[in-house]
Amino acid sequence: MILSVIPSIHTLANRRILVAEDEGLIALDLEATLIGFGCEVIGPLSEIDEILNTIRSRPLDGALLDVNLRGRQIFEILPEFLIRKIPVVLTSGYDDATLFPQVFRALPRISKPFDHAMLGRVCAIAMGSGLVSA
Repeated sequence: MILSVIPSIHTLANRRILVAEDEGLIALDLEATLIGFGCEVIGPLSEIDEILNTIRSRPLDGALLDVNLRGRQIFEILPEFLIRKIPVVLTSGYDDATLFPQVFRALPRISKPFDHAMLGRVCAIAMGSGLVSA
């Protein structure tokens, strides 16, 4: 068996992924897409406090975080994810990384509207094992 670093959505099977999104239709689309990848979706959540309570009380394999939730930016709680080594993919209507604090600019991100294939690849790289059989 040869191992390769080609990302595959199959590496997302059974991963517990928190979804933080405040736009209802986008949240439902993300949830359906992640379920289609084989993920267990936690959320969607739209309040900073409920996100904090969730990451402190449940094991997670990753998170898709909208940068702006009901007027509050996710950056204030990102250190909680990083301390817990929870892989994060930022989602935003803005594709300009310079709008993010310097310390978070290297985090994986995907712009809205989502291309589902790209979403799968980005999540597989960030949250999957990254190794598939070739």
